[in-house]
Amino acid sequence: MSTKGFTGGAGTGKTTSLLLELNAYLAAHPLSDGQRVLALTFMHGSRHRLAERLAKSSARRHCECMTLDRFAWEICRRWRSRLRAGGGMVPLDLDAPDYDATCEAAGRLLAAPEVAKWVAARYPVLVLDEFQDCDPVRLALAQHLHGRVNMFVAADDFQNLNRTDESPGVTWLRGLNVSQELTINRRTTNADLIAAAHALRTGVTLPTSFSTSFKLISAPSPAVAASFISQTMAPAAGKDVVLLSAARSGTSAWVEKVIEFVTTKQYGNQKAGPVPIKWENTADSVAETMIAALGIANGNREISASAIQALPRDRVATQLNRWVEHQRRVLGRIEFRATEVRAQVKRAVQHVRSFGSTSQGGRRAMTIHQAKNREFQVVIVLWPFQVVGDVALARRWLYNAITRAKRRAIVIVQDPKKKRLNAPPFAYPPAVAALAPPPPQPRATPRLQG
Repeated sequence: MSTKGFTGGAGTGKTTSLLLELNAYLAAHPLSDGQRVLALTFMHGSRHRLAERLAKSSARRHCECMTLDRFAWEICRRWRSRLRAGGGMVPLDLDAPDYDATCEAAGRLLAAPEVAKWVAARYPVLVLDEFQDCDPVRLALAQHLHGRVNMFVAADDFQNLNRTDESPGVTWLRGLNVSQELTINRRTTNADLIAAAHALRTGVTLPTSFSTSFKLISAPSPAVAASFISQTMAPAAGKDVVLLSAARSGTSAWVEKVIEFVTTKQYGNQKAGPVPIKWENTADSVAETMIAALGIANGNREISASAIQALPRDRVATQLNRWVEHQRRVLGRIEFRATEVRAQVKRAVQHVRSFGSTSQGGRRAMTIHQAKNREFQVVIVLWPFQVVGDVALARRWLYNAITRAKRRAIVIVQDPKKKRLNAPPFAYPPAVAALAPPPPQPRATPRLQG
C-alpha cells in the first residue's frame, strides 16, 4: 500500500493530477465486488466540487465522497457499541453536534487494528483533497489508514486560510517524502494574473502597471467602489463574475454600503446598474434563519411539532420534519425543547449540504473562504479597512481571492486617505522588505586556476 501527494500553487492542477493518478491505479488494480474509493475533504463546498470531478473519472460508479467529519460520524455510528464499551464519550448522543469530538472518537476507533482493517477492506483507495486544512484530530484519521490503503493526497499550505505556520497535514505529508511539486498554472495563462499571484505568494509588491486583467484600485468612498463594480458586472453574465469579500455579510458597514449602492444605483455614461447581488448562503446563515423563524434563538422553551411543520418547505425543513415525524410515531412526542430543535436544525442543514448541491445562480457575493477551491471568469474583491488577522494571513486571503479568476481580477480597497496601497499586503516599502528573509542566492561557479 502506498501514498502519493501533489503540492503546488492555486490552479496548478493538483486535483486533476490526483484524479489522473487515481484513474491509472484503478486501470491496473480494478476494485473487487463491494469495494469503493473513499474521497474525503474538509469543507462541504470542496466535497461537492470533488464529487463533480469524480463523476467524470473512471471511479464514478465506485466512489463515495464525503467530508472528513461525515466519515468520522459514519465510523462512530458503526462502532457505537465499541465506544460505549470503552467508557469514552459517544459524540452521537450529544444534543449538539461536536465535530472535533466525533473525529477524536473515530481516531480512537481506527487505532484498533480490526476497525482499520474493515475500513481498508471496504475502501482500499483513499483520495484526500485540500489536505492543508487538516488539523491534528482529522489528520489522525489519515495517519491510522496510512500503509493500509492506497492514498492519493493534494495540498497547498499557502491556501490554508486559518494559519500562517505549516499545517500539521502538510508537515506529515512532507515527512513521508512522497509528494510531487506542481509549478505550471493551468487555470489561467494570463501573465498579469500569474504575476499578481506570485507577488502575494512570495511577499513582494503587487504589480501596479496598467492592465485589464489585474487591477488594484484605491476607493476613497463606497460610491467609487460601487461604480467600478456596476460597470464590470452589469454587462457580464451572472455566472461569469463574482464579488468576493474579506468580511462576512453584516460585519462590514463599508462592504454593505458598497453592495447597497450597486443594487440600487446607476453609474457611468452607459448607466450601468442597478445590479442585483445576493450573498451566497452559508450553513450557519441557513440555520440561523430557520432558528429565528421558529423563535427559539435563545432559551429552552417548549415548541410544538405543528409549529415546526408549519415552516416554509425547502430541503432543510423537509429533513427537520422527518425527525419530528419520527419522534411523534416512535415516542409519541409533540413538544420539543428549544435546545434539541436548534441542534436538529444544524444537523438538517449539514445533511442537506452533505448530500446535495449548494450552487446558487445569479450574481453573487460571498466571502473569500466560501470561494475556496472554486473558479470564475472574473473576480472582484472587496477589501475593507478592517480585515481579520495579521499581514501574513491577509496575503493568503488575497492570494486565494485573486487565484479564483481565470480571466480578470479586480481588487477594490477601502482607502479613504489613499495610502493603503503603499503598505502590506499590497506593497512592501524598502523598510518593510528589509525585514523579510533574503531570497536564496545561486551558488557561485568556482573559477579555474591556471
